[in-house]
Amino acid sequence: MSNRVTRAREALIAWLEERLGGLVQIVTIDPAAAKPSPGRVAIFIEPPELDYSASWTAAPEIGWKLDIIAGTPATQPTSLDLITDAIETLADNELNIASARPVSFTLPNGAGTLAAYEVTLNPLDID
Repeated sequence: MSNRVTRAREALIAWLEERLGGLVQIVTIDPAAAKPSPGRVAIFIEPPELDYSASWTAAPEIGWKLDIIAGTPATQPTSLDLITDAIETLADNELNIASARPVSFTLPNGAGTLAAYEVTLNPLDID
C-alpha cells in the first residue's frame, strides 16, 4: 500500500499527462529522465514540502513544485514559447498555480543547461 504523498504524486502525474497531452514528453520524479524532445516539454516534480503546522496528528499539507523544461542545448531560443504554452494550458485547466518563475535546469552528467520555469502550486484537490 502506498503512502499519502505517493498517491498524491501519482494523481498529479496522471492529471498533468492528461491535460497536456502531446505537449508533454514526460512527467517524472527522476531528473535524469527529464529530457524534452524538440517541440515538447518535460516536467520534473521536485520532492514535496510537507507542512505539519496545522497539527502533528493530521495529514500534512503537501506543497508541490514543478520544473517545466523545454528544448535542447541547441534549441533554446524557442523554448520559452513551449514552456509558457504549457503553463497557460495548466492554468486554463484550473491547476491551482501560485507562481511561476524562470530558472535553469541543469541536465545530469554535465550534458548542458535548459530553459525552465519553476511552477509552485497551491494546495491541490485532484485525487
